[in-house]
Amino acid sequence: MSNERLLLSAEQFAGIAAGYGDAGAMAVLAAGQLAKRKALIAMVLRAARPTRHGAALEPAVALIGRAEDADEAAVAGVLAHPHLDAWATVCLHRLADAERAKTLADPGNDLGFLAAYAVAAAVAAGLTFDIEVPTVDGAATIPGLGRATGLGPGPARVAATASGLRCTGANGVVVDRGGPGWQALRSVDLGGWRLAIEDQDPYRDCYGWRPLPTLADPRAGHLEKLLVDAWQLIEQEHPRHAEALRHSLRCLVPLATPDGGALVSAASRHACGSVGAAVPDTAADLALLLIHEYMHAKLGALLDLCELHTGGREARLHAPWRLDPRPTGALLQGIYAHAGVTDYWRTRRHAPDGDPRRAAAQFAYWRAMNRIAIENLISGGELTDAGMYFATTLRATLDDWEAEEIAPDIASRAYLFVTAQTVRWLLLNARADPRESQGLLSHLRFGTPPGSMAGRGSIAGGAAATPADAPGLLGELHRWLDGRTGQVGPSGPDPSTPGAMLLDGDAAGAEAAFLARLDADAADDEAWIGMSVAWALAAGAQDRSDPSGGLVHRLLPTRPELLKDVVLELQRNGHPNAATELLKAGRTNQ
Repeated sequence: MSNERLLLSAEQFAGIAAGYGDAGAMAVLAAGQLAKRKALIAMVLRAARPTRHGAALEPAVALIGRAEDADEAAVAGVLAHPHLDAWATVCLHRLADAERAKTLADPGNDLGFLAAYAVAAAVAAGLTFDIEVPTVDGAATIPGLGRATGLGPGPARVAATASGLRCTGANGVVVDRGGPGWQALRSVDLGGWRLAIEDQDPYRDCYGWRPLPTLADPRAGHLEKLLVDAWQLIEQEHPRHAEALRHSLRCLVPLATPDGGALVSAASRHACGSVGAAVPDTAADLALLLIHEYMHAKLGALLDLCELHTGGREARLHAPWRLDPRPTGALLQGIYAHAGVTDYWRTRRHAPDGDPRRAAAQFAYWRAMNRIAIENLISGGELTDAGMYFATTLRATLDDWEAEEIAPDIASRAYLFVTAQTVRWLLLNARADPRESQGLLSHLRFGTPPGSMAGRGSIAGGAAATPADAPGLLGELHRWLDGRTGQVGPSGPDPSTPGAMLLDGDAAGAEAAFLARLDADAADDEAWIGMSVAWALAAGAQDRSDPSGGLVHRLLPTRPELLKDVVLELQRNGHPNAATELLKAGRTNQ
């Protein structure tokens, strides 16, 4: 493959960086993935050659070579199958593990699956052949075509006959393609292109969530209908995303819904061209999942062609949708994928069949979250020149969306929720320098200069590596953001709680309640979060950047861990109302 086919033009790169990508750009990414898969096959063959399995791979290699000689384009389509990458990765790990352990671990069945790809390639090229393929649970799967079941244990023979493809099991059972025992790979006609429902490939378990077994007809029919409706929504409301998806997405892997019923989806760097998703209830939900996850896959394909960031896995950056600090690469992935989510809700606000208030709240929320994240990414110091161009181009897209109007009450609630989430993240992960704590303590008690204070504490990472859910006060605020205050409790919110006071706009009452909790125990992070929201609510949207507030007022949303350390020190030294004293003094000390 020529290097020219693997080079994006400046315009194509900019289109992807802006959050989209046209057919030409997707063709370059696809060429890169094909080159990657061919390289992975070569790596597998090289690693297997010294082992006793090397000779067994020769028939598959020879058949693929014959097929390429007969119809290179058709074979390229087979080798572009998304889960070939996942298969090769498994093989390389198995071979490496066996070499390191010097054990009798047998990767032969995994390696033998190359023959299944050889069958698919030979069928695509119209060749006659006869080759042995492995079975899993008595089934021989041919990527992109389907699988023959009931073949029993052990390898099967697959041959091209005058009547078509025939599979013969070690137990003598014969299954013809299209006949009894054959399960064709399902695909859905989406108007000019087809999307496979991949519920057969034995290497599809690469998404972090368990894939469903082969779907029964009623469930498959339900998913097919959802896909048709979801694609219609994407085409009508998100034509720029539709272009990228149409020219690059090949299959959807149905995932099992986890306990609790959460709506899960995923992309894999080892299966570009595919996404995994639990089957949702509505086409609108599925459209959102497809856009979100293919943003991940698209960026992964770009990263296979060019380096956008340096650095390793040091986790120190703030992704507002996570509890834990994130490394640069993970933050970049999250921002890009959530740009797709933001765009989805931006457009969904105007859909006649949607919930405009909920869509507006989601748009405001994700727009604000992504703005925080991209500024952290750009200032993180680990982007390459290409990565900086990519990030600033994406930021320009977010800047354009900032000009779009949101109802003032929803915009204010989004700001308050993001404030609360940011304070929560800082309390979990930021650490104050003891000299800063002592300087602030002396300043508040004796009026001495507080000394220099960093804009943010050092990031140590105290949270579990999990997505940020919304418990406690944050859960109440999240429902409030969606305009669902009546759902806080079984009979609505308890009006006596400080969270309910915030929901009712009673900033003073909430502040007093949270202060009482902090006076009792300054380690109460929920009270610090509530205090930050109460102060932001009292200030009002127009006063968020007002420099006339006290020092503590300005520190609360950016250095809550520093204030917490100071109050804890005061409490340890016998000041029972330390929080009240500090916050009262902080309103006047500059």
